[in-house]
Amino acid sequence: GVRASPADDWADVTGFTQSVGLGAGALPQEYAETHKLKFRESSLRRKGLRPEDLAVFYGEGDSMQPRIREGDAIMFDTADRRPRHGRLYVISREGEISVKRCELAGDLVLFRADNAAGDHSWQQPRRMDDPVSPITIEGKVVWIAGWED
Repeated sequence: GVRASPADDWADVTGFTQSVGLGAGALPQEYAETHKLKFRESSLRRKGLRPEDLAVFYGEGDSMQPRIREGDAIMFDTADRRPRHGRLYVISREGEISVKRCELAGDLVLFRADNAAGDHSWQQPRRMDDPVSPITIEGKVVWIAGWED
């Protein structure tokens, strides 16, 4: 059964009103902090995560379907910015924040949409080191929550 956990086992993770683009990306506003989400401290520790490094944004758009849908909560670890093949990251590009999947090809680091048809500006993977529009990794996606159909 479900057992109650001690009150001191809960950690606060900051949630923001800011939505993170699953398509073209949302322009970062002032990141108005709206709420705290409660997570088991022991659960975070087991995953090697520290509450102060975590943030939650909410998805907007459909370029990352079916893995992430509009309105899903997306937690990312700002302390983990090392690109790894196949992992999801919150990235910024030209002032827009979005979620994309990392692909490593030799010494190239690329980011792509899972559903390229969902976003005309991400039809092709983009290079992290693009001289015109470089990509910055803001953190690795570590948790996604959304409704089941």
